[in-house]
Amino acid sequence: MKNRFEKHGFKLLFVVAVTAALTACQSQDRLTIVEPGNSATGQPPVSNAGETASGERKLTVVEGASGQSSREVIVNQTHRIASSNIEAWLSENEVKVLTTKLIKEATETEEPQYAYTTEAVNVSTGERRELTKHEELHPGEQLVKEEISPDGKYSFIQKWRDKYTADNFLKDLSTGKSIPVKGDNYMEIGGWLDSDTYVLAAGSMSGKGDIRLISTDGTYTTIAIEDEDVEFYNQFGASKGRIYYTDVNQVLKVVEPGQSKPIHLIENVWNFAISPDSEYIAVATATNTGGDESSKLLIYDAAGSLQGSLIGKGNLISYLSWSPDSARLAFDVYSENESGMNGVYVFDTSSGKVSWMAPYYSAVHPAAHPVYPLTWSPSGKRLGITIDDKEALIATYVMDFK
Repeated sequence: MKNRFEKHGFKLLFVVAVTAALTACQSQDRLTIVEPGNSATGQPPVSNAGETASGERKLTVVEGASGQSSREVIVNQTHRIASSNIEAWLSENEVKVLTTKLIKEATETEEPQYAYTTEAVNVSTGERRELTKHEELHPGEQLVKEEISPDGKYSFIQKWRDKYTADNFLKDLSTGKSIPVKGDNYMEIGGWLDSDTYVLAAGSMSGKGDIRLISTDGTYTTIAIEDEDVEFYNQFGASKGRIYYTDVNQVLKVVEPGQSKPIHLIENVWNFAISPDSEYIAVATATNTGGDESSKLLIYDAAGSLQGSLIGKGNLISYLSWSPDSARLAFDVYSENESGMNGVYVFDTSSGKVSWMAPYYSAVHPAAHPVYPLTWSPSGKRLGITIDDKEALIATYVMDFK
């Protein structure tokens, strides 16, 4: 249930991607790289807590004529948290991390041994404190996810008691009252269909399992989707009265409650992420032509209409992460061709600009890639990126945006 890798020697799947150069955008676009004016290398050193990171490199997608807003993604400061990955944001200034320490080197016959500690870290000061079991969560429970409704009045919560058993709740955020939702479930994917209904793909030990429309009073009804190309729901979400999912052929489909037949929306979908306000769907496509892997990142509205044009391109695009206010999308791009897009980028929905984050989190290698999902602070003004680190096994860099 956790976003945790077994070994920190793990390398991302996209290292196996084969050669594919970064080509030009679609005909109506142009890509503009803006090098930082105060850095000779374009890759300023990453600061520790309290220091200010300087320099900026931006990748801007310009659609035809100019006229977009001047809003920019600017990093004001960067904080380094050694040997740790973020598991959750406890507040705007404090994160819950899993700290990893090597306690025994690997040998020819034995794997390395690690020790893990759950801690709370003050992002600004770097102060750490070990969390007790009570502070982590109640014994025997693990908070997997909490999703707030579009109107901000309710949240859907899942707590797992074992590998296949979860307790589900709806929480009234105005009163703090939790409403139990009955029924077993084996998966943790779903989304708010609207402000009054959460849709859950419950999964099953055999077959696709139920799709439940859960009301804010805790009751639910089930619906059926007739699709022979779905063995189980792997990627699943909802937005503005519509349900989205991918089938075994990597086709993104959409269906509305009351309809049994889905509509084909987009082919060759590697991953997709719906913004918290349900206004946008970020879609990463993946194709293989003659042995060359190619991925593109596109933004659609809730109706499935393409918004603007190309946002990113490389051999593989992964770790799509919307900020809580839906104003920005963070994503990682890997390109075999080092002159192409490489590293973490942030797309600003207001200006349409795409900013390169690598100089702020990797002074050693500008194209270092994250090994854990990208995480936003509650306000969306901070972004956490975890990469491999030679000295500390892993390190998390938290960037403060202006």
